[in-house]
Amino acid sequence: MFKKDHLIGLILSFFVFGLLTLIFTQTILLEGLERGAIDLRFNLRDTTQRSNEIGKGIVHYKQNSRARKDIAILAIDEATLTQFSNEKAKLNQKFKWPMEWSKYVELNKYIGRANPTAVLYDIMFLDHKEHENELAESIKEIGSVYLDYPLEVKRKEKHYFDREERIKLFKKSSFKVKSNKTPIVWTTDVTPPTPKLMKAAAGIGFANVLPPRDSVIRKMPLVAKYENRYYPNIDLSIAMKYYGIKTEDVEIILGKHIILKNVPIEKMKKPNKERKVYIPIDNDGFMDINFAGGHGSFQSKSFYLFCRPNDTRPNRWLDNKILLIAAYALTGVAEDTKDSPYGKLFGIEHHANAINTILEQDFLTKYTDIQNILIMLILALILGLVIPRMSILYSGISIFLMLILYSVGAVILFNYSILTAFATPLTQISLFFTLHITYKVMTEQKEKKYVRQTFSKFVSKSVVDELLQNPDKLKLGGDKKILTVLFSDIRGFTSISEKLSPEQLVEHLNVYLQKMTDIVFKYDGTLDKYVGDEIMAFWGAPIPQDNHALLTCKAALEMMEELDNLNENWRIEGKPELDIGIGLNSGDMIVGNMGSASRMDYTLMGDNVNLGARLEGTNKIYKTHVIISEYTYEHVRENVVVRELDLIRVKGKELPVRIYELIDIED
Repeated sequence: MFKKDHLIGLILSFFVFGLLTLIFTQTILLEGLERGAIDLRFNLRDTTQRSNEIGKGIVHYKQNSRARKDIAILAIDEATLTQFSNEKAKLNQKFKWPMEWSKYVELNKYIGRANPTAVLYDIMFLDHKEHENELAESIKEIGSVYLDYPLEVKRKEKHYFDREERIKLFKKSSFKVKSNKTPIVWTTDVTPPTPKLMKAAAGIGFANVLPPRDSVIRKMPLVAKYENRYYPNIDLSIAMKYYGIKTEDVEIILGKHIILKNVPIEKMKKPNKERKVYIPIDNDGFMDINFAGGHGSFQSKSFYLFCRPNDTRPNRWLDNKILLIAAYALTGVAEDTKDSPYGKLFGIEHHANAINTILEQDFLTKYTDIQNILIMLILALILGLVIPRMSILYSGISIFLMLILYSVGAVILFNYSILTAFATPLTQISLFFTLHITYKVMTEQKEKKYVRQTFSKFVSKSVVDELLQNPDKLKLGGDKKILTVLFSDIRGFTSISEKLSPEQLVEHLNVYLQKMTDIVFKYDGTLDKYVGDEIMAFWGAPIPQDNHALLTCKAALEMMEELDNLNENWRIEGKPELDIGIGLNSGDMIVGNMGSASRMDYTLMGDNVNLGARLEGTNKIYKTHVIISEYTYEHVRENVVVRELDLIRVKGKELPVRIYELIDIED
């Protein structure tokens, strides 16, 4: 079942598997490729539809089908900044960023007349500013406003005078965590909002979005450790508000999940009898964000449209919405954009996608290292067992199809939020193919060189080319086949050699041997050897020939015809003429490389070979030139003209053999 090449292919496959498994699990060398592959799948899955420009500078985005309709961004965008700037200009004043808190008061009074589910301010209310009391009052009236704050990576040298009160209120938002894991502590300080605003708000949460090495945000920290306590991200706080649960309904197990308990079934996207939502997190409390799409996936409206302090009518569009209020402009405000799989997104869009992931319960199911290694093991078996048995062309086509099929499969699984290793298995397939083809080309070149060196002296160029193109037709080593052998010998060569000098004899003999050899090659025969003036050739190997006996007969008759031409020329030149006898026999013979380790020849062995040699000498007795055995005659009886000679018993044969003189070919 396994030839040498098959075993080497299997070994190469498992070598690549072992190498990439080690790199995949023990190093970060493939991490960049895998991250890029995640981004690729996000972009292939993106359902955001962008229409053409509907006016100068106006681009309309249709809502992404994966984005919840109850999540909306009230955007402090260019239109808002322009509107407020114009208002200030009418009063001969200049608009400045950050905005006056009075604008947030106006917004709160308007949206407070409706019934939003939650209002998230991604605005840092850290300083004490004018209108703070009014802002606190408007926040309290809404009753569902959440404020975020920064967890500081570096310890601050100065703090606000009321820090003690802030920290006391801040600690009320902490969680209990069950875990023997030791998370990365990435924060050393905290700056909560002002005490008045914290007391008025329904809850708080940190807003940090931490970029990895390549600066592309793919995860959101849902909990973070600060001074031996764990605190929620603002997105987790919003999710708790949506589900109507409290801190005691949250269980956090680092490295596994955050469990939201006692969730109303009607609010669960994927209901279960336990009424629990399991949010998968890593050892450090990070959740993979299952991005709904690129920029514009979530509906957004300009902030200024809702600054209507005198409008007492409730806006029903705001009902049951999760309103995210944040900067949504690139000019005029502090830029708040971060890289995502879809390129630059505003910070609030990262939070929108994280909230969407939790509420949709559309969490990315990431295959474990063991599961990915199992996939790679299956690929290694397929590659090692199947590809080495194919030609280079078919193996190339198969590898290409494997790459396509695996890629399509991974993309389809990702559409169902299943995340498998992508770049590493593709690297495995490609690297194996590269090594396999390199080995195959090197060995084939070596084999071709061997075939060319071994057979170019014994067979015609066309036969050598056929062997090189179809090496399967060549079986090196001993092999039993039905072949036809030809022996040719010069009669009276000793007396001829006495009449010529050594130089003349060699020249005379070389002319004869060259002509006879050319005829052997003309009929795709294999020249076995010269033994003095004797020629030994055979047909049917190394390339199988169904008509090997007929080709041998044709060659023998043409050799006699060519000898007549040579003798006619030599007669004119005064050189001695030659007479030859030819014997042909067909049957089972052993053919292959025979000899010692230092010297090998591709030759024949067997009783039927000896019979051919005996028939060549028998020509002297019957005064003939070409004798074929009954075994050869059985192969060509419909194609040749013969004369039956006798029934003879030759040395080495117990049974007599019928022999024929070959006279001509039927056509």
